[in-house]
Amino acid sequence: MKRIFTLRMKSFWGTLVLLTLGIYVSGQNNLEISSGFPGGNITVNKILGDTVWLKPDLSDTRGEWFYWYFKVSNISGKNITFKFEQNDDVFGKYGPAYSINNDYTWKWYGEQRVKDNSFSFSFNQWTTHAFFSVAFPYLEKNFMRFLSHLRNKQLLMVDTLCLSPEGRMIEKVVITPANEPKYRVIIAVRHHACEMMANYELEGVIASILNENDLAFLRDSVEFMILPFMDKDGVENGEQGKNRIPRDHNKDYTGESIHNSTAALREIVPSWSEGKLKIALDLHCPWISGSENEAIYSVGSSDMVMEKKQIIFSKLLEENSLGDIKSFHRNFLAFGTSWNNYTTSSHSRNMNFREWTGNLEGVN
Repeated sequence: MKRIFTLRMKSFWGTLVLLTLGIYVSGQNNLEISSGFPGGNITVNKILGDTVWLKPDLSDTRGEWFYWYFKVSNISGKNITFKFEQNDDVFGKYGPAYSINNDYTWKWYGEQRVKDNSFSFSFNQWTTHAFFSVAFPYLEKNFMRFLSHLRNKQLLMVDTLCLSPEGRMIEKVVITPANEPKYRVIIAVRHHACEMMANYELEGVIASILNENDLAFLRDSVEFMILPFMDKDGVENGEQGKNRIPRDHNKDYTGESIHNSTAALREIVPSWSEGKLKIALDLHCPWISGSENEAIYSVGSSDMVMEKKQIIFSKLLEENSLGDIKSFHRNFLAFGTSWNNYTTSSHSRNMNFREWTGNLEGVN
């Protein structure tokens, strides 16, 4: 949960800064920065004139990470500069995402807009407030909006996997064929709360399963279990989730799980599968820019047998890739390449979703 505190201080330059419930106010020009809303995340170090020094809130996170999302108010007619004070990058290829006078119509600010981890934005006289984020935010409200406009949504059922520690519903979406399913598939998203772009990918997957003519076989033969928010509290509280202290959700599949969602999933999936589980997908956004992080790719398993099957799947994705964003097998991240060297033996206390599902009957 967000820390609740109030601190008043007089800076050397005479700027009064008020911090309360994630709200930061400059006394000079009433510029207000807020993270006190679902998904909000920011720490403001100081506001001087029309320049703001800030960084991601890393509470409950080991090390640095990239997620941030804030609201700025009292900005009509102003040009504001936002300077991020963090060693790691906090911007993707297309710069920050922004939404003017609302928090649902999002655009990319554009390439070449970020210099030295900073950007400036000019607001017209009709702009009262704006939202900025590392990418397009995705919360429960976004998922509910997607479902409300989804064609053939009667073919799916939204159920409850479990309740989060803070009492939120952790959704379990099930798509079941009319007849007894021949196969089962599980898809998980947001093991790391900050990786919101994966939910937009999930929207495409769900809509395609329900509506594409070429996927009638899936509707007739396959049952899907879909978990859109494995770290639901982290998503709504605006937390990083990655490298969570004491254990992040994607390292909680061995021993006794400490998170409600992973514990519930480990309990129900083996009996639900009945040996029919053939594919388990875990959607992630590992990093925000550079190298393989600007392409769709699969992460090879340390299990050679499993990795061979992943390679087949990756090639099939390329052969059947449609639309503007395509998947190319050349981006497959083989085990032992780049950062992909994680094994349970090297992290004896932590097993991830991929390794856990890889040991279930029918998957491997």
